[in-house]
Amino acid sequence: MTALLADSVQDIAVIDTALRLAVPRRAPLLLVAVLPAHAHSSVTAEADTHAARVVMGRVLPRVRQAGLDHIPVVHRVTPRGTRLRAAGAVLDVAARHLSSVLVAAARGPAGLDAHVLTEASALRCGPFVHTVAPTAWTPFTTFQHYTDLKGRPTASGPAS
Repeated sequence: MTALLADSVQDIAVIDTALRLAVPRRAPLLLVAVLPAHAHSSVTAEADTHAARVVMGRVLPRVRQAGLDHIPVVHRVTPRGTRLRAAGAVLDVAARHLSSVLVAAARGPAGLDAHVLTEASALRCGPFVHTVAPTAWTPFTTFQHYTDLKGRPTASGPAS
């Protein structure tokens, strides 16, 4: 089981779905942190490690709470290449770890959304790609702003 983490709001939905699929099987979870391409090749391994820790730090508490083994992997997207090549590189990482299912967000960076991964997987006979729908944004309930008929904010609640 592989979870594709792309340093986005969708990572929590991706990890929750991956855990829902992996926990009944007690399957170890491959966590692939995808880092964006850099125009300069002077990016150090230390910078990659720091960026990956930030991405992994959001999801590791959930993985540990589920009690699953996990393998963290960092994958940097190459600056030049097609979206299918980028997706193929992620599928190669999953194949190296013998993962049969890849969980990815429907919207992702650098062409690494679930739709492109599904297309690349079909071309390569790769793992099954499970798509996680985008989570809906909901405003905080404590901050309700009311407007009048012309769209101007009002200080009090709605007129009754």
